[in-house]
Amino acid sequence: MTVKRIRAWLRGARAAGRPARVIGAVGVLLLLSGCWDLRYLDTLGVVFAIGIDPDPSGKQELQLTVQVVLPQNVASESKGGGGGPSVTSFTETGDTVFEAIRKMTTKTSRRLFFSHTQMLIISESMARRGVYPLVDLIERNPDIRTDMQIALARGTSARKLLQTTTQTESIPVNQFHSMIEVNEQAYGTNYAIFVKDITRLAGKGREQGVIPSLRIDGDKSAGNKMDNITTIPPEAFPSLASMGVLKDGKLVGFLTPKQSRGLAFLKGKVKSTVVKLACPESKGFLTVEIHDAKRLYHVKQGKDGNPIIEADLLLTGGIQEIMCPGIKVMEESVLVQIGKLTSDTVKAEAEDAIHVLQMDMNSDALGWGKEIYMRKPSIWKRKEASWDEDFPLIKSNINCKTNILSSGIRSESIVE
Repeated sequence: MTVKRIRAWLRGARAAGRPARVIGAVGVLLLLSGCWDLRYLDTLGVVFAIGIDPDPSGKQELQLTVQVVLPQNVASESKGGGGGPSVTSFTETGDTVFEAIRKMTTKTSRRLFFSHTQMLIISESMARRGVYPLVDLIERNPDIRTDMQIALARGTSARKLLQTTTQTESIPVNQFHSMIEVNEQAYGTNYAIFVKDITRLAGKGREQGVIPSLRIDGDKSAGNKMDNITTIPPEAFPSLASMGVLKDGKLVGFLTPKQSRGLAFLKGKVKSTVVKLACPESKGFLTVEIHDAKRLYHVKQGKDGNPIIEADLLLTGGIQEIMCPGIKVMEESVLVQIGKLTSDTVKAEAEDAIHVLQMDMNSDALGWGKEIYMRKPSIWKRKEASWDEDFPLIKSNINCKTNILSSGIRSESIVE
């Protein structure tokens, strides 16, 4: 139907008194206005990961690296061929992230496409300058998803991390992504943080952020070679470190793995983990698997008017391994004793995390300010202006209780 015929039909419809049909026809025409923003896959470079480092030359603010999928190589790999690496990377410098992205058009024949980006990796030195300016583009641009994971490159650059070949997954960022998720589900020393989790921290309560960190173990210089994935084990491989702690959007330090897990218990992030215990009455060790962990916060007001944080950790688990001679796990009193030892260990990890965050880093990554704001707003109203000075002085009580429900299918220790 030509434009002239459409106009003639609309005039006739008005003359016949059919306004509803006219409105409906106009609505249909709007929907058929064409695919004005259509982009073909073979003209795009799909970015799976972004890495940000300081500019090594010092001439500009940052160095941006993107990991781009090579679909032709991924397809040949799935068919059993050896088509080369599944990804490539581009690196450019700029004073802003957006400037560096646009400057990359001098190095690629495809327009970079960020709607499928899974991870943002920021180097340790760049994070100490400040994370918030680096995520502004992601939060502002509707074409970039805010539910991408964020991680820190510890002891290496984000560029080197993104250029490290991996054995388990052909696309490196897929391995980084899965490593964090598997650890969160099975051990709890790291847990996933998304860009949207960081950007929301500017609200009431002054909660500070934490970010998981990745490092390269082995020979870092061999990480970007295809030969790296043909040896067992690889010469260089990525591994998880521990949680980095932010203060006002800037990295102030790292927790140890046990402190990271203590924080995870206090944040309600532990899905499952393993706690190693010394045998109660002999040499050796036993391990308890925690397969359910709940955390409940209470805020009380002390006699001096200051808040007291009480955290109840309710754990459920089972004995998975015993290296203690003569222990009788079929006796209820022994299970109660092991539950008490488990609670003491978890409580110690949580208290250690609290001590470091309060005394060494002065960073409310625990979210206590938010808890006070929500549960005792009258107290928060008095504390808000001086929270940085008051946070290290806040008292807390950690109550931990562990129920041991099983000891496996063997009744007694095999160790004599």
